[in-house]
Amino acid sequence: MATTSLALPSTSGLSSTYHAEIITSTELFSNTSNKSEGQCTDIKNYLWANHGDLTSLPYTMSLFGIVYTLIITLGVVGNTLVVISILKHKSLQSVRNMFIMSLSCSDIVVSIVSGSITPITAFTKIWLFGYSLCKLVPLIQGASLCFSTLTLTAISIDRFILIIFPTGRPIQKRQAFYIIGVNIGIALGISLPMFFKQVLVEYENFCGLFCTEDWGETQSDRSTYGTIVFMIQFVIPFILITFCYLMISLRLGKGMLLKKNSVMNNFSTEQRRQALKRRLRTNRMLIAMVAVFTLCWTPAVAFNFLRDFAALPTFVVQQEYLVGILTHCISMSSTVWNPCLYALLNEQFRFAFVDLLQWIRRGDNPLKGRKLPPSPTTARLVGLATRLGSDSLVLKDGQPQSNMTSSYDEKNDSIKNGYGGATTTTNVTLTDTLSFKNEMFDMALPTDSFL
Repeated sequence: MATTSLALPSTSGLSSTYHAEIITSTELFSNTSNKSEGQCTDIKNYLWANHGDLTSLPYTMSLFGIVYTLIITLGVVGNTLVVISILKHKSLQSVRNMFIMSLSCSDIVVSIVSGSITPITAFTKIWLFGYSLCKLVPLIQGASLCFSTLTLTAISIDRFILIIFPTGRPIQKRQAFYIIGVNIGIALGISLPMFFKQVLVEYENFCGLFCTEDWGETQSDRSTYGTIVFMIQFVIPFILITFCYLMISLRLGKGMLLKKNSVMNNFSTEQRRQALKRRLRTNRMLIAMVAVFTLCWTPAVAFNFLRDFAALPTFVVQQEYLVGILTHCISMSSTVWNPCLYALLNEQFRFAFVDLLQWIRRGDNPLKGRKLPPSPTTARLVGLATRLGSDSLVLKDGQPQSNMTSSYDEKNDSIKNGYGGATTTTNVTLTDTLSFKNEMFDMALPTDSFL
């Protein structure tokens, strides 16, 4: 199995390791077997008798059945909450959250498809889902995994542009949708060979049908494909992600140092220091997303990669199904962690989740309801704007937009504010003006309230 597929000895349940021992015919595949009913061997019984396969035992199936049920339920519910929250609240519809919504959609697909079909196939050891799904399931699994890594890369690049080049033009929503479309195309293109290489066959002497990969006479093509996928799907994206977050961390760390040594007004400096702390918090949350994804998927990727080159340790080969389903279970848990991170580390998402859960109790329309409360940054901006003039700040979709041009009159200690050609004079301090401008500048960069 190439690394696009999820960790399992084979999509059919028959690994290449067992092929040589199980199949005595000179032909690997037998599509026209003459075995009659009652004369075939149950593959589960064979593996238990000859290899002590623990996944053939009822208590093992029951234990993993409970775990997968929890993962599917929590993964689907949690990621559905994320998608509905973003669709419902305009204040959450930032570019970054468009990427996060697409990632949640991918996780929902993975939870439903991989969380159900893969364990069933692993425990029955035969394919029960027909010819079409034999072709489509590996394609969906591989494309979803690849799409997730590409989306995490896009999030890191978007963050990199916003922090490192704050005066440049950030990624717009239309561009974000275009990038999501490109990621889908790349993911499908990388996984497409799996669609053509999957075959539904019978093995002589064994009951049932098996969905497995057919790479022809040589297995070198399979190993080559697995290596290419491994590079495109994991190595290159995580090099980019590491570079982006490293540069961001250095930039934010430098900003914190500069603020400590700043000779600016204490009040203004404190506002900017708080903004930097929020950016650091957001940065840590996004890095946590990448770290969780990496930790969850590394065992499955390593398992598949080593198996493609027949380099699995002997003790793993003896319990290949158990290790395969265990690494797959760990990788599936990644669909649960992201919604938990959003709820724990993001105030707006947390409120949105609570709002949706209250809707479930009331039975109201999920796409209607209360607006999210303003973030602490927005609340401070509104307070400063009130002192500077009621028209100095415009809230657009819950996000602050400056509508003010101002100049400080040192002689009169006042601010001349311009709004669309009109000019008014407000007696406020220079501290207020600097704080307002600094906060508006800080809002040009992501905070913990706008993920």
